[in-house]
Amino acid sequence: MIKYSLVKRRDLRHPEQPQKFYASAQSMKTLTLEKLAKYIRFHGCAYKEGDFIAITKMLAEATAKMLKEGYRVELDDLGTFYLTLGCKGAESRETFNPDKHIKEVRVNWALGEAFKNIREDITFEETIDRRTERKLLRAERNGEDKIEL
Repeated sequence: MIKYSLVKRRDLRHPEQPQKFYASAQSMKTLTLEKLAKYIRFHGCAYKEGDFIAITKMLAEATAKMLKEGYRVELDDLGTFYLTLGCKGAESRETFNPDKHIKEVRVNWALGEAFKNIREDITFEETIDRRTERKLLRAERNGEDKIEL
């Protein structure tokens, strides 16, 4: 089940239009590599958690290295990783300086087959946003019975 909160915001492509409500996914918690390794191990994997963790770390290092060398890295059902650049424009080809004009390097991910139909079999449930949740917890700790939203 995916929990979401509703957030009121403008469509940046059409700032003149009134704000609308959009769903914002709320993660329950973060699943660490170690916990994911245990999950995989207990669901029929022949490898130990340490093996999985070592392979995953080696895969991450190799993927980053290959991206830096100009490769797209295709990881079958996981998907393909590739780089794009955040750039400031130059007045001409001659005045373009990569150190000055390239502001960021972004790692992108194109979905693999395991993720293509991720929307299937998901149910959604509205929940409160994180800011309201923090206010509720603080009020509860302080013995307050009302909060200001």
